[in-house]
Amino acid sequence: MKTDLVIIGGGPAGMAAAVSAYENGTTDILILERDKELGDNMK
Repeated sequence: MKTDLVIIGGGPAGMAAAVSAYENGTTDILILERDKELGDNMK
């Protein structure tokens, strides 16, 4: 698999990084997360 950006962690910081990268022109983004869902997993 080939991608432009890999983000490790789908929490708030990872999601913010993905949004920022997308807004700046990076469209091929892979987010790696150990949990089933992205976002804030502290419940």
